[in-house]
Amino acid sequence: MNRQTSSGGKSLSEQAAEMIRQYIADKEMKKGDKLPNEFQLMEICSVSRSTIREAIKILTFEGLVEVMRGSGTYIAEQKAPAAEADPMGFYEEDTDLPKKALDFFDIRLMLEPEIAAMAATNATYKDCQKLLELEAKTREEIVAGRSYYEYDIQFHKQIAKCSKNQIAYKLMEIIVTGIPVFVKVTKNVLSEHTLYYHQAIAESIASGDAVGARCGMIGHLNRNRKTILDEVEKQKQKQKQQ
Repeated sequence: MNRQTSSGGKSLSEQAAEMIRQYIADKEMKKGDKLPNEFQLMEICSVSRSTIREAIKILTFEGLVEVMRGSGTYIAEQKAPAAEADPMGFYEEDTDLPKKALDFFDIRLMLEPEIAAMAATNATYKDCQKLLELEAKTREEIVAGRSYYEYDIQFHKQIAKCSKNQIAYKLMEIIVTGIPVFVKVTKNVLSEHTLYYHQAIAESIASGDAVGARCGMIGHLNRNRKTILDEVEKQKQKQKQQ
């Protein structure tokens, strides 16, 4: 599989996004300041135009910049996330992200396997086609080494939509706000596992296999949770050495 990543597992677009963040900090850019154009950013980051566009998508999703068609990319107003925008408190200053990410997966394991099973029972043909399209799009982005968590979020929301349970869908809208933070904590090392489990879950739901969908989601979340546990343990070891 030809993925353009560094030894640390970050895609070129994520590396470029980090370089642009550093550029913004170094230049002390404020709200309303205009970023250099795509060609200038290509020179600054030493990457292709498509990689710069993916990096800008990442920064836009984070709320750091906003793109104005026909004008350029500008620094967005930086606001402390409101409780409604950060219901799980991931962006609070004193947040221990690995520990909160572990709590995040404990809750997901309580909810999402059963939501996936409900989806396999209740999804319509149209629902399943949408889910399979999102699985394919996630796969495409991972294989190309691009940021994929926007499609990851849509995939999990679509599973909840397939369940035909309105409360499950509303809960999922809250849960998915933690996915970008999880990607940050794990340094995006689980993309290969995401490919495997997303396909297994989507195909189980599409075939009406509730047990398969449940088991696939448990496997997916357990694998992610193990990575978080490893990160928590690393932090404990660092604290002991200090």
